[in-house]
This record gives sequence, C-alpha cells and structure tokens, in this order.
Amino acid sequence: MENFNETSLRDDVKQAVAQLGFTTPTPVQAKTIPAILGSDRDLIALARTGTGKTAGFGLPVVDGIDTEVDAVQALILCPTRELCLQITRDLTDYARYRKGVNVVAVYGGASAGDQIRAIRNGANIIVGTPGRTLDLINRKKLVVDQLKRVVLDEADEMLNMGFQEELNGILDATPREKQTLLFSATMPKEARKISTDYMNDPQEISIDHTDAGNSNITHLYYKVKGAHRFSLLKLLVELDPDMYAVIFCRTRREVDGVAEDLRFAGHAADALHGDMSQAQRDDVMKRFRKGRIKLLVATDVAARGLDVSDLTHVINYNLPDAPEVYVHRSGRTGRAGKEGVAVSIVTGREVRKLRDIERYGKIEFTEAPIPSQDEVYRQRAVRFVDSVKEANLSDQKLSALIPEIVDGLADLDREALIQQFVAFSLADFSQQVGSSRPVEAATEDKRDRPARERRSNVSYTRLCMSAGRRQGYTVPQVIGMLNKNVPGRKVDLGKIDLQNNLTFIDVDSTEAGRIVAALAGKQDKGTEVNLRIYDGQGGNEGSDDSPRGKRPRNKYKTVAGGTPGSFAKRDKKKHRKGQGK
Repeated sequence: MENFNETSLRDDVKQAVAQLGFTTPTPVQAKTIPAILGSDRDLIALARTGTGKTAGFGLPVVDGIDTEVDAVQALILCPTRELCLQITRDLTDYARYRKGVNVVAVYGGASAGDQIRAIRNGANIIVGTPGRTLDLINRKKLVVDQLKRVVLDEADEMLNMGFQEELNGILDATPREKQTLLFSATMPKEARKISTDYMNDPQEISIDHTDAGNSNITHLYYKVKGAHRFSLLKLLVELDPDMYAVIFCRTRREVDGVAEDLRFAGHAADALHGDMSQAQRDDVMKRFRKGRIKLLVATDVAARGLDVSDLTHVINYNLPDAPEVYVHRSGRTGRAGKEGVAVSIVTGREVRKLRDIERYGKIEFTEAPIPSQDEVYRQRAVRFVDSVKEANLSDQKLSALIPEIVDGLADLDREALIQQFVAFSLADFSQQVGSSRPVEAATEDKRDRPARERRSNVSYTRLCMSAGRRQGYTVPQVIGMLNKNVPGRKVDLGKIDLQNNLTFIDVDSTEAGRIVAALAGKQDKGTEVNLRIYDGQGGNEGSDDSPRGKRPRNKYKTVAGGTPGSFAKRDKKKHRKGQGK
C-alpha cells in the first residue's frame, strides 16, 4: 500500500483523508488498513505510540459504518479521557464527508447525562474509557448488541491501570460475532489472555523499530550529579528558546516543584498530574495545545493520551523504571515526519538503565556534553542583539517620542549606549545565572557509587525529610546529620534524592524504624527534621475513570515508636545489588 488511494476505502473517506493532508501511509497504517478492510478476522497490532495507529483503525471503522442502521456499530476503548477525546476528534475528521456517521465520547469526570443524551441522538461509534463504558452498558444506556467492531487501543496501558475487570465485563456484553482489534505497544501476559479469551484466530502484525517511523528522533543523555538535575534542565531550556516539550517526572510533588521553579525562572511552564481536578487538567492541556504553555511538566499517567504533533522535545527528568515506558514517552516527539529530541537526565548509576532501553527499543543513546553557564549567557545575549536588529517600530506614539528619547541619551557614546541597553535587558537573567550552581558531571569513582553496593540483597525503605536544597542541605550534610543523630553503627544508605523542599533517603529496611525514632523531634539547621517513612507508589494516578470509580486509599500508616507524622510503607521494594531506585 503506497498511498491511500490504493485502498478500498469509500470515496468520501478518501476525500477526508486528502483534505487532512494524508499522503503516504505510515508503516502501521499500510499494514493494518488492508488487513481490517480485507476480512472480518481479528487483529493484534503491536506498534509504539506516535506511529499513526489511530488512522490505522479509525479509517476502517468510519468506512464500515452502515448509516441505514440506527445503532452503535463500533466501540473503541482507550485508557484515559484525554486519549478518548483525541480519538473522537480524529474520527470526526475522518467522517466529515460521511453524512449520518456520529462519534460520541464517554468517559469519567464528566456528566453521564449529557453522554447518554448524545447516544440517544444517534451514535454509530462510541469512544470510551473502560469504567464509564461498562457503567453505561450495565445501566442499559449503551446498547452494544449490534456491534460489528471493537477496538482496544493502548491495551497494555489499560491493563497497567487496573482495568482488567472492566474490559472483561465489556467484552462479555458484546456479540460473539464481531471483529476485535487490539492495538498495543507491548504484549504483557494480561493482554495475551484477552486475545486468548475474546479473540478468534487473530492475525498478528508487529511494527518493530526499523518500521516504527521513529528514526527521526535523536536520543541524548546528560550524566550529572543527582542534585544538579534542575540546574541542567534550566540550562537546556535557556539554550533552546523554541523548545516545546513535555518534561516527565516520577512523582506529583516533583512535577509541582519543577514546574514552579521553571515559572520562577521566567518560562511558560505548568504542571499536569492526578491531584489536579479534571477542569484544571483540561485547562492546562488547552493552553499547552495552543502554545501558551511551552513546557508541560507531567507524570506518565497524567500525560497518557497526550497527542501534540509539534513537540520538539521529550525530557526525562527521571528515567522510567520500565524500558517500554521510555518508548511511550519518546514516541510523543518526532511525529508527522518532523524531527524530535528525547533527552534523559541521568546519574552515573542510572547509565545501566539506558543500556536496557537500548536493547529493548533498538535505539542508540548519545552522551551530550553538559553546557556551561557562560555559553548559555552568551547565546542569550546574542539572541537579544538579533531581536533588537529585527524590531519594527510601528507604534506612532512611540515614534513621536524618538527625538526626546534621543536627547535623553545624547550624553552616551555608541559603546556606552550598547552596554547600557544590554545590561538593562539581561540584568535579571544575569542574576539568575550568577546565583545558579555550576552543573557537575556524574563521576564513576567510589564516592558516586550507590551506597547499597556495600551489601547484596538489601531491602531498602524510602524516608522523606521535610527539608531540602532551599533549607541549605547538600547530600553530604544529610549523611552527616543522620550519622550524628542515629546512635550505634552507621546507617546503611542507598539513594539520596535532594529536592527543593524535600529529601528522599533510601535506608536499610531493618533500620528504618530505629532511624525515624532517633530523629523524632530533632532539629537541624534551625528547623524540625520531620523524618518519616514514605511510599510514593500506587494508585491510578491521573485517571478520573479509575477502576470501580475509587481513588487510591491513603498510602501511609503510623510506625510504632515514630512521631505522629511518621509513616510506614506497606510494601517494601527489594533492590538488587547496585540497582538504583
């Protein structure tokens, strides 16, 4: 399939494709569209985010609707509200010349009544998240007995988010005779079980890296000390004024901190995570899509379904734990034939994770040199000069004041005048650069190796201290504070993650309670240490359509012997020798 005209798509669908500017199909489209149109056989398509999967199943779905039948004929399931709305917009575009084809989105966090009325007004295609879709089926507001096609988009993500029961319930309610299409970046055992239980002799198509259309993404990494992550990020943003990026962080708290610090530095940045209301998230996404926000700091779950074709960068402020998550992240840039950059900020101990990602994704990372503050400052000054040269004086009121302005500056010679203008323009930026610490590369000597390498098979528990860089702490000071206040043998430490107002410390799990108790009520640097045991994992973060409609329960419980503010994690994680968190 060289172009869309070679397919058996209806002429009115081809007309919409041409108007949308689609010319050459992506590899996944070239393989899936003929397979779906050519038979009623079920299909499994393994392809990464950003490879054109939506058109791969969406065009055949729109093409196959019988406008003479007043019933829901196609159901598309996806993990998040954002992706649900994006697919709905795309399918509506594909159907623009097919009169009588109506696409309705159903998802949690919005009025079910409005969605029910839209279905009653005539819906041929339903795009839904699992929780709301199953709820409407159970309430008999969504009738699916005439379905011809069911699509499971990003099946692995839906299963990772805990929608196994909802998917089973929905598929059990659909007719036995239908075409089921499963699209996924990976094929975990849960997805394989769905294919076994609910699909009939499916054809399987796999689009590997050489076919994935991601060869236009450059994968870079910067190796720095953990405490210098944000300083490096700020330099990278300053070096590229046209950067339009998603910055991925591990936790919601970190997302808020990085977004706040970027705004404080004068950048158009905002946060996106699961603690925000749906209205807040919609507002952030609207401003990001319109370009009023240039830097979106997000968690993985909150960013699922994000589809912005012009992203120049994806930045991994923290590397994900799973290689497939990196593939999902990086696939959000370099779309529609454009070039993109995937940047990872890593410490020395995290380089091993890059090798795992390389093997999994068949990609190659390049280590980039850390930019100097002097170079960033030089480029900022050069950009200012260029902007002055390109400025257009079109304000008539200002033009009338030029003689008076010239007289006011008459005492300055040419060189002094230039110096004054540059100094005035760059004063705030100069102060920022001058107050920033130099970014240091991570080293491979013994001091930078994880402390947990001292012992193998150690179970580590993460502690959280309510103080960080802004309270004047450095990593050596944190270590010294612990050793000074905890009696007996020295504390066996793992990773120490120093943030602006918090510090996360991995300690030997058998010692966690003793350490928390020893520091109960203690003060350091004039403030209470407030050390507690922390669990930052769990829950369907960012999903308003989470399984059974419940938010995650409180993840903490009080530790015996700890302070009233102390918490114990329910599940301790095992770390192999030398492995970072």
